[in-house]
Amino acid sequence: MASNTIREQQARWARRAGWIPTEGYLTLKENFFTPLSALSVRDLSCGDGGELVTKNGRCKAEALHSSATLACNFFDYWRGRDLSALAEVFGTEALCGLQFEVKFPTGFRGKAPNLDVVLFGRSGSILGIESKFTEPFHGSKLKGFLKPKYFERPDTWATVGLPGCQHLADDLRRDPNQFKLLDAAQLLKHMLGLASSGSPWRLCCLWYRPVGEAGDRHATELARFIARIGDDASRFSELSYQEAFRRLVVRLGSGDEAYRNYLADRYFNDAG
Repeated sequence: MASNTIREQQARWARRAGWIPTEGYLTLKENFFTPLSALSVRDLSCGDGGELVTKNGRCKAEALHSSATLACNFFDYWRGRDLSALAEVFGTEALCGLQFEVKFPTGFRGKAPNLDVVLFGRSGSILGIESKFTEPFHGSKLKGFLKPKYFERPDTWATVGLPGCQHLADDLRRDPNQFKLLDAAQLLKHMLGLASSGSPWRLCCLWYRPVGEAGDRHATELARFIARIGDDASRFSELSYQEAFRRLVVRLGSGDEAYRNYLADRYFNDAG
């Protein structure tokens, strides 16, 4: 199973680094490249995921397989640094900042969707990033399920300029089991929240691609999602963490060696 393969890869990295995982968990100090910046601690603390909330002696961000930790290890390094490398990796305009766990209300009751990472353009644009690590490779019947509240008003997505998303949402309402790995419902909710923000925006699904069939199947479902949302696909992109890292490496300098080596050793040299 792909999620187990990723967990085993992470456990091997931890042992190479001299850490001793306890049921797949380290301490926060051990699980991050460097201590999180104060801004990132604030972001994670304000998010609804409870990444830094301790329960039964552990918090989610201490898990070796934590998607939030992967995102922080990739992006937190850039706080206070020149963001031009990230702008080039993600094909966006010049950037002025980044933030974790950003909420974009959809206009419906309940918690607003939290985007894992947001890159802010200097002209006011938003690139929302949904980060995935092991999540796609856990079986779930909820990946196409949208709550009835999203259909209380007619044409929820079409009203904010997303007719393609509306067609897919209507199809998922009739049959929510069309995607087995891709959390299509979550992506639709993120696109609804971003479209309601009033800012120019795009959404990127940034995912960790394991070697083998599971990674291929997730890529296929992403391609199907893109085809199903029609013209709205201009607002959406997908990128594997592996490809993002390959793009990033060629833009790093000599002062970035520790960061580059950490990511390579932990996430990208032992895949599969």
